[in-house]
Amino acid sequence: MNITKKQHYVSQGILKNFLNEQGKVFELLIEKKLIIPKRIQDTMEQNYVYEHPALETNTLERKFGEIESLIFPQIDKIIAELEQGYKNDMSAFKYIRQIKKMIPLLLVFYFRSGALLHEYEFSSDNYKLDRVERMIANIFSSSYINGLSQTVCNCYDTAIIVDESEQFLISDQYMSTVALKYKSRFANASNRQIGMKETMILLPLSAKFYVVFYNGHIPPYIVKDKISILKPEEVQWINDVIIRNSYVECVGKYKQELERVKEDEIISFEPGKCLLRYSDGTLKDHIIKREVFFYEEDWDLSRNSYTYMTEYLGKIKGKVGRNSLCICGSGRKYKHCCMHKYGLIKDILFAIQNEGSVYYHIPGAIEVEAAIEEFSGKETELTNRQDKEILMKIDELMKTQEKEQMK
Repeated sequence: MNITKKQHYVSQGILKNFLNEQGKVFELLIEKKLIIPKRIQDTMEQNYVYEHPALETNTLERKFGEIESLIFPQIDKIIAELEQGYKNDMSAFKYIRQIKKMIPLLLVFYFRSGALLHEYEFSSDNYKLDRVERMIANIFSSSYINGLSQTVCNCYDTAIIVDESEQFLISDQYMSTVALKYKSRFANASNRQIGMKETMILLPLSAKFYVVFYNGHIPPYIVKDKISILKPEEVQWINDVIIRNSYVECVGKYKQELERVKEDEIISFEPGKCLLRYSDGTLKDHIIKREVFFYEEDWDLSRNSYTYMTEYLGKIKGKVGRNSLCICGSGRKYKHCCMHKYGLIKDILFAIQNEGSVYYHIPGAIEVEAAIEEFSGKETELTNRQDKEILMKIDELMKTQEKEQMK
């Protein structure tokens, strides 16, 4: 049997809806900040990416092909119907109803995507094997996929957004996720996991149409159960989310938006690591998604949360009233200045102090997207070289601090 060399982690059946008049797409190589025109056969792919020695050749490629043959005719039909009808009837309901029937299979596309593969292999000593094994653990768990699908379909509100200039980008994560509110930092999750409160999922149909699933305070140009035609600056805000979901590459129909987003500082960040060491010698090791927030105030909180917590506890709590002058020196009253920001910090501190009574999943969620677990067991059983080095550095740092405290 011939092996498929170029294996696409975002399918050509999706990418074809981003083709321009020259029959190509533009690909941004993020690390190099290089934009190249490509055939869809030559983008969002990697040689033999889904092969594993324990599987028969092309096993996963055939399985994905079966799913694609079911999904793409339906998606193409929805796009054609939207093209004909969105200006006359701004109701999104009938299109969303069709999309929801496909969510379990669309989640498979999400978990097989390039960004997820990048996370699966992050810091791995055997990345070619680990990325496939971790992907399989997600996509072949029917209870996980079905539970997550029910959460998306039943717990999120929906809308469709339109860019008539067809400037929407597509991430190598396929579906893009973003936090609509900063939450306290988690040991084993980012703020944007599917199934959490205050999150938004952007599902690409084409360079013109995106489906939106959301929970929380969305921007006013996204309207529940409606089709909204976006202004150019609104398209840019959506594309900022999409590029920040990308790790290796991002694709667009035209070059313009890729030129704008390629200097974004956020896309230089890798996934995170979380090592939890317990007193009984147990160790838990997770890979955490890069944080992505929709609103600037949440980016600000993410960057400066420790500073703001220190300021709140030391300078504000019990000392500054609503009508006091704000501590920032603006000359305005606290209630008209920084009270909202420190109010969010107060909520975060409450969540930290009352961990057992604060829940971040959407009420009614059947399943919440799980972090990528690399290891769970006795620390002595850990084999990953990079993690061992991290733990050694932590131990050395702690010993240094203990010596300094004893002086």
